[in-house]
Amino acid sequence: MQSKDYVNISKAALQTGVAAVTLRAWERRYGLVKPERTPKGHRLYSQQNIEQIHQIVSWLDRGVSVSKVAVLLSEPKLLPSKGIVNDQAWQQVQSELSNALITLKQTSVDQLLDKWNKTMPFINLCEHVYLPSHHYLTHRWHNEPLGYELEKSIWLQAWQRQLTLMTLRAEKQKPLASIWFINIDTAETTLEYFLFYSLLLQTGIRIHAINKVDDLDSLSRLSEAKSYPLVIFGNSRLCSSDIDKLATVKAIWGKNVFSVGYMASIHTQELCNIAMKHSGGCITECWRSSETQSWLEQIISEQ
Repeated sequence: MQSKDYVNISKAALQTGVAAVTLRAWERRYGLVKPERTPKGHRLYSQQNIEQIHQIVSWLDRGVSVSKVAVLLSEPKLLPSKGIVNDQAWQQVQSELSNALITLKQTSVDQLLDKWNKTMPFINLCEHVYLPSHHYLTHRWHNEPLGYELEKSIWLQAWQRQLTLMTLRAEKQKPLASIWFINIDTAETTLEYFLFYSLLLQTGIRIHAINKVDDLDSLSRLSEAKSYPLVIFGNSRLCSSDIDKLATVKAIWGKNVFSVGYMASIHTQELCNIAMKHSGGCITECWRSSETQSWLEQIISEQ
């Protein structure tokens, strides 16, 4: 076995977008993707394994249950059809989550997120479950039904818990890179912030996060503490003075600063003017963009 033909679990996760914890769960619970092992028991994934992971993701993206994928993979003629998504299957998952939250079943919400985040590719969950469910809930909360603040509190606490669990798991592994992750929105912390944070963690990146930074001048002090690359998250419009402060941040970090969120869409021209790399739009668009992926590849290769 030539080592150059195989990758470890961290690099397999990076190549496929499927977190290491999910790859382990697929192997243990469902017998999916069985990699080679080193004498010390570390997993080594071949190119065939990588291709199989992509096939599994394609089936899951179309709403097929992970427990049924093994049967489909055993039939070579049954390849997932591109562009065909079983919306009804995803809507059932959305309803399960929304109903648990609306009935204030905090334990059920936690258990659902625990199960899905371990067994499903996180980006697919963002696209088909978490963002659609959040849009439905936001519309519901706008009408202020009795107890809606309790629902919002449980939702927020559930995601704070998920970040804690993901961080603890990530700290057991050697990180591919370390970054500062800065939220410059000063209003209520958004689901998009939690989701992008989670995507970074599941990629194998160690996060040093600071939430709700309202003075962009203060970011210059981070370069004194540790010279990690910097990701700036925001969904709100900035004033002209804040754009000037971002130019100062860019001068300090150079190519190692990246902006994401709707803020990057709103201020695309200004960010281009100061040569700050960015990706705007919703979180899934940001994550899947070639700009984000190439920037992440750059910082990983340099650390």
